[in-house]
Amino acid sequence: MSLKNRSILFLKGMAMGISDLIPGISGGTIALLLGIYKDFISSLKSINYKSFIYLIKFDFKKLNNQLNLCFLLPVFFGILSSIFIFSSLISFLLLDYKILLFSFFFGLIFFSSIRLVSNLNPSSTLDFLTVFVGLVIGLSFFFVSSISTSNSIFSIFLAGFIAISAMLLPGISGSYILLILGKYEFMLDSISSFNWINILIFSLGAIAGILSFSKMIHYLLKNYYRSTIFFLSGLMMGALNKVWPWQLDNKIVLPEGDILIPIIIFIFSGIISYNLKSE
Repeated sequence: MSLKNRSILFLKGMAMGISDLIPGISGGTIALLLGIYKDFISSLKSINYKSFIYLIKFDFKKLNNQLNLCFLLPVFFGILSSIFIFSSLISFLLLDYKILLFSFFFGLIFFSSIRLVSNLNPSSTLDFLTVFVGLVIGLSFFFVSSISTSNSIFSIFLAGFIAISAMLLPGISGSYILLILGKYEFMLDSISSFNWINILIFSLGAIAGILSFSKMIHYLLKNYYRSTIFFLSGLMMGALNKVWPWQLDNKIVLPEGDILIPIIIFIFSGIISYNLKSE
């Protein structure tokens, strides 16, 4: 793989990492929109005990053949880089420019979801029903209230397990799951302050989630590709309520004040979405 292609994969990984920091946006959504979702899931589901044996023996040739490291490593390091580099910036943007930030992602996901569905040309009742089911499930997440959990080792591990499983699904935000679990600000602060103990425990939970959940998604994509994409597209559209730019106390409200710039950003993100390579 050329340096140019690896650089592009790294940048796509960075886009996934940035989205994972924003409640309401899923890294899986961005992977799907950028055309790397299927390969990403395929690489993750291939991880097993042999991977660790190859790693211990420094047999990178077999490890690459198993996991497609030429693809996975640039994406992984892109995600990791974004999480550490942009965690403070995203906190700032969410605090002072939330409407503009959400306007961009709302348009990007809205137009891209429609494009994903139209590319597969839904024709049967089952196709439309699958999109509708995903839409309803996505909408339901808006009505889930936050819960309070302790900051014990087990709760941090469990938060990592659940959040990464959500991050793998387009439409379900891992950051939003952390909000529900009362761990979003806790983990954002842990990353910003380099609290390696919390980061390590959370990462172990995330690894466990990846090993178990990626295999299920890969099976669905391999055996029920159209239905899976229709469902995930509906899920993305339904979950748009979480990135509606105007919210008050987690409730959707009508736009107020100057809405020209948010509309321009919305249209601009729509233009971008039609130039993204999708599945």
